[in-house]
Amino acid sequence: MLQAEPVSDLRVRIPDLARAHAALAQALGESGVGGAELERLFASGVTAGCVACGLSVTGRDLGELALHDGDEPDHRLSERLERLRLGYCPRQGCESRFFRVDITAPGRFDRERVLGRTRSLIQRESGPRLRLVSPLSSDTARRLRRVAGIGIATLFVAFVAYRLAFFRSQPIPFIQPKSPYTINPASVDPHQR
Repeated sequence: MLQAEPVSDLRVRIPDLARAHAALAQALGESGVGGAELERLFASGVTAGCVACGLSVTGRDLGELALHDGDEPDHRLSERLERLRLGYCPRQGCESRFFRVDITAPGRFDRERVLGRTRSLIQRESGPRLRLVSPLSSDTARRLRRVAGIGIATLFVAFVAYRLAFFRSQPIPFIQPKSPYTINPASVDPHQR
């Protein structure tokens, strides 16, 4: 059963529309809608409209957007869907970045609970999934760290040698040379300033 609070208005960022299609299909499946009924519902009962200009796309268009694989040269998206894939409203000049997803067809499910579950699935997918993964293998990363360490050590040694060779009168950072002049603290008058 659906475990989400009801939502009457589901607004989705344009880059998340493909995920919204998958999340809506999952939420409808959890509420008992599947197979041919789900296909009919997406064909004529699901719409997504721009919140600013009102331009709408069908659930079938969202499905095509979700299934699009950018590596297929023979399968090209229409200009409208290509703009959606890039994160823009299909209407030229519209600055909106959000679409309202709605289920217009009646069914044997609670529309608001399905939209609420869809929203929770989208948020869970786009939530804190940030994981930094190095594109380098562990062996390559280890070699790179070793080369960087050797480079830093070489620069430090060169800096110290430079300071010793050309600036003998100036102290090296973090190394305090002993002064040739010392003052006996007992010889200083405490009242003299």
